[in-house]
Amino acid sequence: MNIKTSIEVLAEPIGFDIAMSDDTVQASLLNGLARGFKTMDEHNLNIQVCYLVQHLSPEAKALIEKLNDYANGV
Repeated sequence: MNIKTSIEVLAEPIGFDIAMSDDTVQASLLNGLARGFKTMDEHNLNIQVCYLVQHLSPEAKALIEKLNDYANGV
């Protein structure tokens, strides 16, 4: 049996709500994710990212590409 924590169950709805919020809140979400991933050593980070991308929607992938474009000055 797999019992998920409330944050696991609410991750997607919280993400949606944050998308409807302002830029500061949206950046805080991404900054928190980055801070958490930064605690991993390079090997574990690569493994986690490899697993994570398998579950991304086409919309999430498009957002990541757009964020990358703007982060690189496009």
